[in-house]
Amino acid sequence: MAIKIITKENGEVITKTSERVKRERKLRKYQKVTSIAALTAVIFLMSSITVFADGENTTPAGVTTTTMSTLISIIMWVVRIAILAVGAIPGIIKTVQGQADEDHRSRNAGIVSTIIAGAGFAATFGIEALIK
Repeated sequence: MAIKIITKENGEVITKTSERVKRERKLRKYQKVTSIAALTAVIFLMSSITVFADGENTTPAGVTTTTMSTLISIIMWVVRIAILAVGAIPGIIKTVQGQADEDHRSRNAGIVSTIIAGAGFAATFGIEALIK
């Protein structure tokens, strides 16, 4: 097993196994995926607002939309679960690992990732309300 040795500014030496380095690379990859997912959600939000915000898209008289509302609710819960799986869970893992390693940069990156995922999760409720 290869060992990576890192020296901090204060002179503290940290050794990392190749396994740990691989895990950190995977977490960085998940953070990139999270940011892409957040950007996609923002684009989705912007397009939804422009499509559904005007008064021309009201429901005609005598038409029931309960099936469509149920379908939208299901789809939005799938999106929420995906946001949590891709953004929040890796962010929490990164936060805990950064705290355990006393690496403020990793911890802060995990916190930011979790906050972005939380904002995307909360935004889905607003989108759902706009669409319905």
